[in-house]
Amino acid sequence: MIVLSDFSFMHPHLIFKRMKQQAGVFNYQKQTLSSLMAGKDQTLQERMEWGKMRMDPTDISDVTGAVMSFLVNGHGPADNWTGLFTPGERVRLRFINAAAQMMFNVRIPGLKLTVVAADGQTVKPVEVDEFQIGNAETYDVIVQPIEDKAFTLVAEAVDRSGMGRATLAPRAGMTAPVPPLRERPLATMKDMGMGMSGMDMNGSGAMDHAAMGHDMAAMAAAPGMAAPKPRGSDVMGDMGGMKMSMRDPLNAPQIKLGPGVQTITPMPIDRTSEPGQGLESVGHRVLVYKDLLALTPNPDTRTPTRALEIRLTGNMERFMWGFDGQKFSDATKPYAFDKGERVRVTLVNDTMMAHPIHLHGHFFELTHAPVGFGPRKHTVIVLPGGKVS
Repeated sequence: MIVLSDFSFMHPHLIFKRMKQQAGVFNYQKQTLSSLMAGKDQTLQERMEWGKMRMDPTDISDVTGAVMSFLVNGHGPADNWTGLFTPGERVRLRFINAAAQMMFNVRIPGLKLTVVAADGQTVKPVEVDEFQIGNAETYDVIVQPIEDKAFTLVAEAVDRSGMGRATLAPRAGMTAPVPPLRERPLATMKDMGMGMSGMDMNGSGAMDHAAMGHDMAAMAAAPGMAAPKPRGSDVMGDMGGMKMSMRDPLNAPQIKLGPGVQTITPMPIDRTSEPGQGLESVGHRVLVYKDLLALTPNPDTRTPTRALEIRLTGNMERFMWGFDGQKFSDATKPYAFDKGERVRVTLVNDTMMAHPIHLHGHFFELTHAPVGFGPRKHTVIVLPGGKVS
């Protein structure tokens, strides 16, 4: 059992207060003038475009390693928690993300990970090198270390601000090299629900796509594999003179506009074939939701009787989050489901942060697979600007 968690010596109420007082207060990885001069991160034009939109592409996670420690089975990175194995044996590891806030990218350099269960439900085995795990998600993986040596288990924070670290070894006291933190990711126009970059914000608050002349982004490789990463924001082709508002209520009439709704995704897309922010160009296979197929047929294959769209809304600057524009404390009635009915629910992420959505005490079936073989899960990560059914 591998339980991932986060911990801070700062009181949670103080953490929350500081985030409400100052946006990005714990983000120590912002873009700088020196990075611009060195040709890193976004170009000057891209930075100006994002500045017009009052968006920060480095805002991947709110509570970072600046104030959090990341633990494996309750132990910090320096503790070297060790799980023992006999060379040649197959070991089943159940990863549980019990963190209050952080999502993790998990890998064991030198070992393949065969995923056999997601959220406790068996899936057809799929071999990967890394997977992203959201809050409340669980994954069962099988590893088979052949060599008589130690392997480092890495649970890297999604914003690359820190990591949890442990060791798998044939004997206690052994260690393996700990890889350095990788370069922190940047949000892209796709994370805004645009799928393209190089947009100018005009005076009316819409984006002007005229005369961009950008090249197409590098095509994706096989599912879960890395594609070449262009500098700064992802780029796509010229969109003619198309304009779109980042807060157009016509895109989601059910949303109650207010200070808690910073953006409304104009063109949400299914991103379940993508590995997650920062994992597009890691050079090895990363698990994606579309890799997951139920091992045994689902017992209920009825056609849904109705469809429901729920928008994940928020204001990243004020640290406000809600469903369809309403905070939990302001909601007057729940989403109604009748006993025994089968409903197709589509979650649309109108924010620029990934959100793990958890249905407590119940499983749902993801719809990307052939009928009857959608993986049954209780938690799913909805990527920024994306949607999941």
